[in-house]
Amino acid sequence: MLENYPKQILIKDGTPILLRPLVREDETGLAEFFARIPEEERWFLREDIADSEVMGEWIRNLDYDRCLPLVAIRPDDGRIIANIRLHRRPAECLSHIAHLRILVEPSYRQHRLGTWMLLDTMKLAVAIGIEKLVAEFVAEVEAAAINAANKLDFFEQAVLKDYVKDRQGRYRDLVIMVKNLHQDWSDF
Repeated sequence: MLENYPKQILIKDGTPILLRPLVREDETGLAEFFARIPEEERWFLREDIADSEVMGEWIRNLDYDRCLPLVAIRPDDGRIIANIRLHRRPAECLSHIAHLRILVEPSYRQHRLGTWMLLDTMKLAVAIGIEKLVAEFVAEVEAAAINAANKLDFFEQAVLKDYVKDRQGRYRDLVIMVKNLHQDWSDF
C-alpha cells in the first residue's frame, strides 16, 4: 500500500517536495505546521490541534488502517508544509468510503501542492479499495478548496445550512462533496 513512498513531486514553481506517510517522529514538525495555519481556519477543524495533548494522542495512536495521513515536506529543511488524511470507518458497510481532510500551509496554496496531494491520495485510495471519497468544507472559508475539488470532479452531495459557527457566532454552511473512484482510473 505504501511501497511507493516516499516520493518526490515538483510543485508549480519547480520546487521539489517530498510526500510520505506521517510517522511518530513528526510530532514536533506537525505541531509547527499546524501553528502556521491561520487561527480563523484552525477554528473549523474537528480537533484542537493547538492542544499538545490532542496532537500527542493522535501521533501515538497512528493506525494506517483507520486513518492514513500523508505529509508534504520541504527536502531542504524537513519542514512539513501540508497534511492530507484518509479516514476510514471499521464498519463493513462503510469500508468502501473514506473521508478526506487536507490542509496546506498558506504560502504553498497557489503552487498546486493541494491538487498534487489530492491526486496522489485518490490513486492510493483506489489501491486500497476505496470507491468514494467524501470531503467537507466550510462555505466561504474554504472557497479555494471547494474550487479545487470541483476541478477534480468532486460533486456537491449536500449543503448543511448554518451547520457550523465561526468565532463571531455567525453560522456557516457545511458543503459535503463526494468523488466516485473507479478502479481503472477512467474518470481522470
